[in-house]
Amino acid sequence: MIIDQLGYLPTNLVAVSARRGTGSPLALMTYSLNGGGARRKRKAVGELTPFPTLYWFCCPVVGKAISELERDGFVGILESRLSENSALLDDFIECHRGYARERWNLLLPEHQDYLLQSERMTGMVRDSGIAGTNYQSFYNPPLEASATTTIITTQSTRNSDVESSPTGPNKASIKCLHAHYAHYRSQIERPVECDYPLNIIGLW
Repeated sequence: MIIDQLGYLPTNLVAVSARRGTGSPLALMTYSLNGGGARRKRKAVGELTPFPTLYWFCCPVVGKAISELERDGFVGILESRLSENSALLDDFIECHRGYARERWNLLLPEHQDYLLQSERMTGMVRDSGIAGTNYQSFYNPPLEASATTTIITTQSTRNSDVESSPTGPNKASIKCLHAHYAHYRSQIERPVECDYPLNIIGLW
C-alpha cells in the first residue's frame, strides 16, 4: 500500500503512525537519517544524511483535500488565528519543541553523536520544529538556538531543553498543512498519550 501511495518504500520507515478509516496508511513515522526518494538520495552528501520529517504524510486522497485548503489561503488564516491568541501560540511552540525532542530522542546515541559534529545537521534534526520550522523566529527579536538550548551529550542522556523567552512569542509561521496534519493524526492514534500539546493546526 505504501509503495502504491509514494511509488517506493522509504528505507527509513519505522512504522505506520496513522491510518484512514479505510485502514490505508495516512502518515508514517520515519527515522531521521537517510530518508526520502531516489532523487533526494542522489543529492545526499555522506552516508548519514539528516531527514527531519518525523511524521510523513503519505495519503494522496486526503493530501489532495489539504492542498485545496492551502490554495484557498488557509495557511494565512491559521497563522492569523495563532498570532491573535497568545495561549494558543504558546501551545503551538511547545508542540514544535515536543516534536523536535521526540525526533532527537528516537535516534541511536551514535547517530546523535554523528549529527552533533555539524551545527547545520544538529539544527535540522534537534532544533527545528515541524516541517523544519524555526519556531524560535516566532519571538521578536528571534531567539538564538545557541543561547537558549542546553546540550547534554553524555552517553545516557542526549536531550535538548529550550527555555522560554521572557518577552513571549508574537507571531506564527506555518510551512505545510500536510506535515501538521500527519503529526496531529499520529499524536492521537499513538498507543501512549503524547507528553506535549496536540498539534492545533492539524486539529483545526
